[in-house]
Amino acid sequence: MADAERERLERLQEVENRLGEVAQNAEVAEDQRERDFRSQEEARDRIFMESEERREHEARERQDAIWRDMEGLGAPPRPTTVHGDVGDGASIHTVHAASEEAASLLAASIKDTVQAEREQMAREREEMAADRAQLEAQRDAARAQLMEEKEARVRALEEELATLRGELENEKQLRSTDDAEARERERQALADGSETRAQLGDITNLIQDQREACERKKELMEERWNDKQERRQKKEFQWVELKDMVQKIHDDMEADRARAEEVRLADESKPSIEKVIEELTRQNAEQRELLNSLSDSWRADCTRQHQETIEAVRATAKEQVDFNVTGYLDEFSKALATEVRMLLGEVGKLREERRALQHELGYLLCMKSKYGPGGEFEPEWKPPPGAPGGPPLDPPAPPPPPELPHAKPGWRTVTQRSTAPRKQKKKEAAPPPPPPNPDPRRQVNSWATWQPDPALQPTPTSHEATLLVPDGASPGLFGPRSPRSTP
Repeated sequence: MADAERERLERLQEVENRLGEVAQNAEVAEDQRERDFRSQEEARDRIFMESEERREHEARERQDAIWRDMEGLGAPPRPTTVHGDVGDGASIHTVHAASEEAASLLAASIKDTVQAEREQMAREREEMAADRAQLEAQRDAARAQLMEEKEARVRALEEELATLRGELENEKQLRSTDDAEARERERQALADGSETRAQLGDITNLIQDQREACERKKELMEERWNDKQERRQKKEFQWVELKDMVQKIHDDMEADRARAEEVRLADESKPSIEKVIEELTRQNAEQRELLNSLSDSWRADCTRQHQETIEAVRATAKEQVDFNVTGYLDEFSKALATEVRMLLGEVGKLREERRALQHELGYLLCMKSKYGPGGEFEPEWKPPPGAPGGPPLDPPAPPPPPELPHAKPGWRTVTQRSTAPRKQKKKEAAPPPPPPNPDPRRQVNSWATWQPDPALQPTPTSHEATLLVPDGASPGLFGPRSPRSTP
């Protein structure tokens, strides 16, 4: 039993190590995917910033070139001065009209140039918006692909964990079946050995009877006085041995009674199963209250931090760029997710401790049903006295006193044979009646007493503590996201 228990503990330790390795590998893979996602996001942000700087630089160069071209045109030429007589006054009006027409043409050309530059800048802005939308679509697609891979990996790990649990349950069932079969074989071997010992005892008694008969026949051929002395000594020796045997049985019974009394006193001093159950129930209630308080406090902290973050974002929305606010919110969400993961790990540890206590409670109840009245080690039905496995028989009655020899006649020797003691001895040596068979219904009742209570089975491990992947349609940690404006 010790080797089987040690082997069972080794297998359980091996399964626990495998589960720990699987959890560690999953955590390492999750960290690696997080690092890859961060590096890809940083590369996309760097490419976007470089494109923005390049477009701004090109726009500034085009603007500087336009200003240089406008400065190179210079001021419009002044009208030529006509010396002497200008004739009539109509030429002056013509000159003014020409200068106004030239000024209007120059203003129209400048306006057309500015309009063309504005249209070109609008087209470039549209191209920049399209490029940014394309980059965002690529980023969203890559993020969705990473989330799908993460969910697939989590599902695979959950399936592997369920397979390991099924194998462990099957192994427990096989171990319990093997233990029951081994106990049944030991019980059958013990019963067969008891029957064999009883048969050997009967054979030994028969041989002893035959030997005594031969000795009596031989002693009848000797002198009657020596025969009487030898029988007396033999009876005295048997009486002494029987007395010693009875005394030894009495001493053993007294020792067993004293040992049983000590065990009973020791059991009374120990806490009862009901007290242990009450203590475990109290601990279970305390742990449930602790879990509820942790959940409420965590939810309140999340709500408070959400409100503080929203207020801070609203207060600084005019000072920061729109796409940087989303990045800061994502970083804060990731940092908060680590704390949430730690809290969920503590909750899972408390749940595992609760399962261990429930399993220990079920084991104590199983041991109580085995060792209690009507269980496996103290059944309600016991064999009758003298049968294999039953209490010993009552000590036999003392033999009758020997008969006095008859007086010898005066004229001849008459040998008389007494048959009454012989018949009485044969009657005493008769085999005991066969023990009655046990009632099969009582066996069925006693078989169910050591079985564990199905209502006290340990609850299966929940997967809520490990499902940290948000849903594809999740609105986010702090509610629905705000619409992003293009820069």
